[in-house]
Amino acid sequence: MPLTGEPHRKVSGAEALKRVPVLVVEDAWHVAKALNSILEQLDMDVIGPTATASEARRLVAKQRPRIALVDINLKQEMAYDLIEELHGQGVQVIIVSGYAAPPVSVAKTAGFVQKPFSGKELITAMCAALDRLH
Repeated sequence: MPLTGEPHRKVSGAEALKRVPVLVVEDAWHVAKALNSILEQLDMDVIGPTATASEARRLVAKQRPRIALVDINLKQEMAYDLIEELHGQGVQVIIVSGYAAPPVSVAKTAGFVQKPFSGKELITAMCAALDRLH
């Protein structure tokens, strides 16, 4: 997954992401680690990462993310209910998945990034999600 090695801060709009709380729900540790790395490079407030919907709910109850990066297919479960809940709380959900098209209602999501993806693709999706909040 080509997330590292890019000058992420120089991607158009990346400065707007600084200090934005972002929840990461990803069960593949190498993807979660890569996501965490890029988000920290952008000076975002990373919540997680976590590999389960129940842990994500616990984290959301304590902290208030504005954006959530959610993998649909977690090890023991599908994240459909979590996505609905986050959407209902006003969190901008970006699906991060290996699926070619997100198997969820587009109305419930702020974006979709297919694995493998570049840091630029991720940043562009997060900037667009942030714009939806304003």
